[in-house]
Amino acid sequence: MDFDLFLVICNYIGTIAFAVSGVVKGFKKNLDIFGITLLGIITAVGGGMIRDTMVGDVPAALRDPSSIYLSIAVAFIMYFVVRIKRNETPREKQMLHFLTTTNLIFDSIGLAIFALIGASTGVSLHLNFMTTGILAALTGAGGGILRDILVNETPIVLKEDVYAVLAFIAGISYHFLVIDFDFPRIRVYIALFMIFLLIRLFVIKYKINLPNMEKKEKQKKKEILS
Repeated sequence: MDFDLFLVICNYIGTIAFAVSGVVKGFKKNLDIFGITLLGIITAVGGGMIRDTMVGDVPAALRDPSSIYLSIAVAFIMYFVVRIKRNETPREKQMLHFLTTTNLIFDSIGLAIFALIGASTGVSLHLNFMTTGILAALTGAGGGILRDILVNETPIVLKEDVYAVLAFIAGISYHFLVIDFDFPRIRVYIALFMIFLLIRLFVIKYKINLPNMEKKEKQKKKEILS
C-alpha cells in the first residue's frame, strides 16, 4: 500500500476516535448540539492545525475539510443516539460511566494515531528527532488541550497525565526506526501504534500518572495529621 494512502486512512480513523472523545466531553458538560459538535471538531483537527502552523503550512483540515465533515457527522450521530438527562437516575449514572470509559479508549486510539502522523510529518520534512517528537506530541495532545480549555478545564496533560509524554516518545521512536534503521514506514507505524496504544490503556487501567504538586500537598497534610 502507498504510504500516503495509508496515512489518509489512519487520519480518518484518528479523526473519528478524537471526534468521539470531544463529543463525549460535550455530553458530560451538558452542552447543546453546537457545543458538542465544536468540541468534536476541535479535538479531531486541533492538534493537526497546530502542527501544520508550526511548520509553516496551511492546516490540512482547511485545505481538505473532509475531517471536519467527518467530525460533524460523528457529533450528530452520537447526539441523536446518546442523550444524557439532568436527573441522575442509576441508569443515567451507568451511562455516564460508560461514556467516560468510551472517552478514554477513543482518546487513546486518537493519541496513538495522530502522534505518529505528526512524527511522519517531521520525518518527511527531514527534521531532527527532537522536532519530530515535538510535532508528534502537539499532534497527539493539541486537540485535547484545546478541548479542555474550551470547557474551562486545566488540560490533563499539564497536571499529571503521561499523555503528551507518550506521544513525544512515540514520535522519537518513529524517527529513529525510520531514519536511522531504515525500517519500512508502514510496518513501523503499525507496530508503534499497537505498542503505544497498549501502554496508554495500561496507564489508564492502573492510573499511572506523573507526580504533581497536588499530590505533594496531600502527602504533607497526611504527615502533619499523623
